[in-house]
Amino acid sequence: MLIIPEMKNTLSNFFDPIQQTKYIGSENYKKVAYYLEALQALSKLYDLSFYIVDYYKKSFYYVSPNPLFLSGYTREEVLNLGFDFYPLCVPPVDLELLYVLNEAGFGFFYKLPVNRRDKAMISYDFRLKHKDNGSLIMINHKLSPLVLTDEGNIWMAICLVTLSARIEPGDVHIILRDDHTRYNLNPEEKKFEPAKNKKLTGREKEILKCIATGNNTYSIADKLGIAESTVKNHKTNIFKKLNVNSSAEAVFYAINHSLI
Repeated sequence: MLIIPEMKNTLSNFFDPIQQTKYIGSENYKKVAYYLEALQALSKLYDLSFYIVDYYKKSFYYVSPNPLFLSGYTREEVLNLGFDFYPLCVPPVDLELLYVLNEAGFGFFYKLPVNRRDKAMISYDFRLKHKDNGSLIMINHKLSPLVLTDEGNIWMAICLVTLSARIEPGDVHIILRDDHTRYNLNPEEKKFEPAKNKKLTGREKEILKCIATGNNTYSIADKLGIAESTVKNHKTNIFKKLNVNSSAEAVFYAINHSLI
């Protein structure tokens, strides 16, 4: 038997920052079905873990069968739980982070010109707890508008879930896909601020590309005609610049921020 937290509190934390749309008719939902058919076909090819949020009905419109996001529940259970899934499967500290970034994220969203709102993508890492054994996994969660209303309000969003290479929850940022600008969350101020550019040298980018394609230190040194110690020094500098602790984190960060 599922023990569901008080729905009013959960929904208010997630939906109070959102400007509510007055009416969306059934004919509009028929149009959205085409998006879903394309996404379902894509998920069969790549086994993606994703779900779609319906901000008008304050629920999940679709949840993929991939088990990564489900935390031991069936997709039907998660679909029925909707946003009450989060208090059940997200540790309290991480859940508080979700509330903060949600409020700050929509504050940022509504300040954007309407024609740029669908270009915004928010990314963050947090933990999910398995319902049976309580084990925790760190995931990366990306959310981007899928359908906006004619007035530019958010109606549906697609959320992609992957494993994260990070150790701690956080790394909350928004990227505008039209110009790749990044904004980081300031949790104390509860707002997003322009990120300082992290510039890699040409050689550092070369080494990151080699790491991303599975090369070890020896093979990178051989390929680039430099000493292994030089490769190690470059990797140390890369980790410091990107504020990461491993090659996997460095590659993950670089790809997400279009550095390579």
